Amino acid sequence: MIAKRGVALVAALLTVFAVVAGCGGKKQSTMEPTVEQNGDGNPRPMTAEGRSEQLTQAIDQFAASRKGLQGHSDAASRRQLAESFARLNDVLSQLKGSQQDGAFRQQIRIIDRARTQLTGDSATASEPTVNAAVRAAQRALSDMTSENFADDEQTKTLMDAVQPRVEELSGVRGPIHGFETARALDAMGAVVQHMAEVITQRLPQPAAPATTPAESPAPAETPAAPATP
Repeated sequence: MIAKRGVALVAALLTVFAVVAGCGGKKQSTMEPTVEQNGDGNPRPMTAEGRSEQLTQAIDQFAASRKGLQGHSDAASRRQLAESFARLNDVLSQLKGSQQDGAFRQQIRIIDRARTQLTGDSATASEPTVNAAVRAAQRALSDMTSENFADDEQTKTLMDAVQPRVEELSGVRGPIHGFETARALDAMGAVVQHMAEVITQRLPQPAAPATTPAESPAPAETPAAPATP
């Protein structure tokens, strides 16, 4: 994927999970062709189920990275938050697929910039950069909601719950800001989890095997009447 650490390798070798943008009433996701590597290094098509599993794995890693998030005043907490941003970028890129426009790529760069600052420059206050990253993630999810989940009320409800969490960040500093950032990321985690569930439901279902009607038992033979003398 473009402009995101590690995602380019994932996109090339493992998965591009695409939800086709279009009308809000779309009921079925379309998976773009993608490949994975055989044991001999040769590419082979990856199934829609395989790409769904990759997305689920990315979401699970994002959830694991959020456990224990508290503040980002000390170096360890900043590194934990940086890891959450990296995992969030993975999830967003897989949800978006290869149809990444300039706005989305800029949102990914903003999130990655925050990750870089959190792992590098500890002298500069991180709150403004973190706030920008969280808002960028919110915009990316909002755009995907409008493009691909406009027919799903639960997705829109979960996105509504993200808004107050993001707004809360502008009024706090220090460790409290870290707590509020964690709450905002948890709210986004609920959104991407539900998006993944909707995508799975939209996958083409395998056709049921054809069944043959059961044969009726042969009628019992009627004994012949005795001959009349």
